[in-house]
Amino acid sequence: MSAPPFKNIYHLRRVAETSQKPCVICYKPTAVVLVSEDGKTDFFYTCQAHLQDRGFVTPVINAAAEAAKKRKEELEKEIEKVKKEWEDHLKDKKTAREKRGKQRNEEKATEKNKDEDDERSADRREKQEHKEQLTKLEDKKEDATKKADAEQRIFNLNKDIYAMRLNNYRNVQRSKRTTELLRKPGAFPSVPTQEPGSIKNDNVEAEE
Repeated sequence: MSAPPFKNIYHLRRVAETSQKPCVICYKPTAVVLVSEDGKTDFFYTCQAHLQDRGFVTPVINAAAEAAKKRKEELEKEIEKVKKEWEDHLKDKKTAREKRGKQRNEEKATEKNKDEDDERSADRREKQEHKEQLTKLEDKKEDATKKADAEQRIFNLNKDIYAMRLNNYRNVQRSKRTTELLRKPGAFPSVPTQEPGSIKNDNVEAEE
């Protein structure tokens, strides 16, 4: 059995938005292209969403992608933890302030206002620190996501899809060979130069 013209290994490429072509599955315009490993033998356009369909393609994941994916999951959990701790902190602070508020009603106005100003300053500082903490975590998560997505650029086609691509390639090559053959001189019989029936008449006269 001869080796296939190209392996079942496809690399993801992107073209300019102005060069979009219909997706092979849903026919919507897309800039995503899957190209055979050699970069030229076979290629087709497909939507980004179809790359998540394991009945269509399977990503060839390497260690770097796995590590980036794991880091992304860890950061997502850490972000949720920070948000939860912040919510709990606000609840505890609210309860403590309500308790102190009852005591302040008995304090002098000047002392009460000073304490409230100090608390508002502390609130702004804590809020800013919390915002900066979340921003740093979100940036790390985005970086991990990009690395994970960037690594998932090599795919194996579903065996039936791969068979269809092979058949498509062979049909195209067969059509090209037929076209080239028809263009060659002598591909068709030449047109007779004698008039119809003249050969038959000559044979009859010879027999007489």
